[in-house]
Amino acid sequence: MASVRDIRRQIASIKNISKMTDALQTVSGVKFRKAEAAVKRSRPYAENFEEMMRAVAASSGSKNPLLVGREEVGAIAVATLTSDRGLCGAFNAQVIRRTMDFRRRQSVPVRQVVSGRKGIAFFRFRRIELAESFSGFTDSPAFENAQEIGQSLTRLFEGEEADEVYLVYNRFQSALVQRPVIMRLLPAAPEEEEGERSTSSPFEFVPDADVILGKLIPRYVETQVFQALLESAAGEHGARMTAMKNATDNANELVETLTLQMNKARQAQITREISEIAAGAEALTSG
Repeated sequence: MASVRDIRRQIASIKNISKMTDALQTVSGVKFRKAEAAVKRSRPYAENFEEMMRAVAASSGSKNPLLVGREEVGAIAVATLTSDRGLCGAFNAQVIRRTMDFRRRQSVPVRQVVSGRKGIAFFRFRRIELAESFSGFTDSPAFENAQEIGQSLTRLFEGEEADEVYLVYNRFQSALVQRPVIMRLLPAAPEEEEGERSTSSPFEFVPDADVILGKLIPRYVETQVFQALLESAAGEHGARMTAMKNATDNANELVETLTLQMNKARQAQITREISEIAAGAEALTSG
């Protein structure tokens, strides 16, 4: 059995860790509430924008590659959104795992784009070439960050470096649940509606549908990337808050267990000392 002094040192160390994880939980809780509110505010706009793009794709009759794509897919681009910091449980692991599974299923070259230092470190460690990488804003993204990523992805498509562009991120559901999803950004026409376009359009395009879509689709990409960044940020803070709460609870339980062991060790030490004193006294008496 460990000595009382050793156990006391362990308890002090674990209590310090518990204070740190409790502080991180508190900070993440504050950030989580702000991020959750941002997600709820932005979702209706992103969803309406996507619905509008579905209607445009179904009725415009445009042949813009950004909307309808190209006849053959020779390469694709995958943008993965991770966090800059760790201590958030399986948050990064599950979105990276989803990305790797998606990459393995492809029969064409894959250009990898990453947001977040954790994702960058993962792909570089495995010597996977990165077409673009972004970091420094994952816990509090701004629309300018989404514009930078969106413009990069649009350039890959327009430069014919990728014929399809996909986004992989953690969709926020609650502090406990973040669901990794894959969505196609480009071409912007939804996959299930391709080839099913109506000949009559509820829209009147002035001056020309292709000109308007050339401006509209990049903004659509930026909007979807921004929504994904917000979803990912809320999920990150929720996952970190949950992980730190679990860590704090585990530390407190361990302190209780070690305290019990320390008390037993102390009791054994006292019993031993009493036995030694009694033995010494008996020896003196008999002598």
